[in-house]
Amino acid sequence: MESCLYFDGKTAQGYPCTIDIADECVYIYFLEDKKKLIIWNKLDIKDFDINGNNLIIKYGEYPHQTIEYIGENSSQFFEKLSQNNLSKQSKSFWLKNKVTIAITLCVAFVIIGLSSYFIFLPWVAEKAVVLIPQSAEIELGNAISESILQTSTEEDSATYYANQFVSNLKTTSAYSIQINVVESNDVNAFALPGGKIFVYSELIKKIESYEEFAALLGHEISHVTYQHSLKSICRTTASSIFIASLFGDVTGISSGIIEQADAFKQLHYSRELETQADEKGLAFMIENNVSPKGMVGLLTILKNESEQMPDYMKYISTHPETEERLKNINSKKESKLVFTDNVQLKLAFEKMKSHLD
Repeated sequence: MESCLYFDGKTAQGYPCTIDIADECVYIYFLEDKKKLIIWNKLDIKDFDINGNNLIIKYGEYPHQTIEYIGENSSQFFEKLSQNNLSKQSKSFWLKNKVTIAITLCVAFVIIGLSSYFIFLPWVAEKAVVLIPQSAEIELGNAISESILQTSTEEDSATYYANQFVSNLKTTSAYSIQINVVESNDVNAFALPGGKIFVYSELIKKIESYEEFAALLGHEISHVTYQHSLKSICRTTASSIFIASLFGDVTGISSGIIEQADAFKQLHYSRELETQADEKGLAFMIENNVSPKGMVGLLTILKNESEQMPDYMKYISTHPETEERLKNINSKKESKLVFTDNVQLKLAFEKMKSHLD
């Protein structure tokens, strides 16, 4: 349905009409007086605007003559009037392409939202680690450790000698380091926030020397000391923490993290964090007069294991890019240092191994 009224600006009466807009003029044809025609020069149009299908055109000096047009051609008329008027042209462009623009904006907002959720939010969560008190970090690690031990079988004797091994090492970590050796056919080890380190029995069986075991502990202790574990957990659980925070569910944050305890066995560190843990672990060995060849040996074991994994397991491996890590350690001049055997470490390692053979 279309409706068009002309107002002369002198009275409130509207006169039914039709309009035609050409390049330079607006033609107004009166329905009740077919002989009457008014022509407006477009240059003298004072203003025009559109709202939905409602187009209003104001002409001449005040009191303005006015056309009110309601109909499906309103956007076309508006476009014709917008020529040489940049501000009106932008609105005309929107009217002409509003569906496309709306879809594009929706897609853009979705992309921004997803980017914030999956990229920016984890990044912020990782950087916010410095705000977490050490006591809370230790408490979190203990809770996750308890959850893991409920579904794992701990090798008590091996755990005892592993911790005896650690007690003979000098550590500068601000955390109390505790080792748990658990039964598993997986070749793996992982560190939790606050100082808990889990080592799988199969990995210890693969390790052939106390130097290699010292390299493993140096690497994992570095993850603890530099809060790599906490950073990775915060990145991994950023979305659930964010959702729980929105609803004010403080207990839901910690319980949600603990419920995902199994996932922490496969924490994925960035290449930067893995490299830092390797290099700090190497420095840890040298400080304890342990031969750096142990780090080379350990990475060689992990490299050989990764090569034997199915492709899908390589993708989720907790020690990616082992070949590059091995090359990095071999390039360090410190890796060529030689030290005499540490009898206490060697004895503790051999006793630990004997309880797993």
